[in-house]
Amino acid sequence: MKKLALILLLVVGMTLSFAAIGLVMLFALKVVNNIDEVRDLILGKTPGAENTLLKQGEIEVEQDALLLLQQQKQELEQDLNDLKTQHDSLIIKKAMLGGEVGQLEQQSQTGNKDMAQAREERMKQMVALYDAMRPADAAAIMDGLSDELILELLPRLKGRQAARILNSLADDQRKARLSTQLVEGQTANQINGQ
Repeated sequence: MKKLALILLLVVGMTLSFAAIGLVMLFALKVVNNIDEVRDLILGKTPGAENTLLKQGEIEVEQDALLLLQQQKQELEQDLNDLKTQHDSLIIKKAMLGGEVGQLEQQSQTGNKDMAQAREERMKQMVALYDAMRPADAAAIMDGLSDELILELLPRLKGRQAARILNSLADDQRKARLSTQLVEGQTANQINGQ
């Protein structure tokens, strides 16, 4: 019986020694700073001292969350692929529209040239008409025209006919203004070498 008591004492002593060594290591490694923290650690009240294993209900919740995340990832990848397809389609449409705009600009320029030619033909017809008319009749018609059109027509008329039509205009102030603009226009043309 003495041997049994001795063995029991030896086991208790060794347990206490190991516990003391563990306690010293906890303080040395600064896992705990005081005895209260040691007590909380032993009782499982210290954060991080809880059981880190998940319970069965928690595992199912985590698996469901993981499946949901995987589904969302697949949906996002699909959305990304759709956006890439739309982006490529928009680039193609942009190129096509750019070509169409170029064609329309070319047609517009051609149309502008055609309009300019048609206008020039009409101007020639008007000049021939006003050259053939009596100056008083031509002036009566020109009284209703804009100054810009008159300034375009008069220099194209025969000199004497243009002077008679200008003299026959009804408004004296307009006559003076148009005469001045005609002289300035001819001077500018002479300076530019035309």
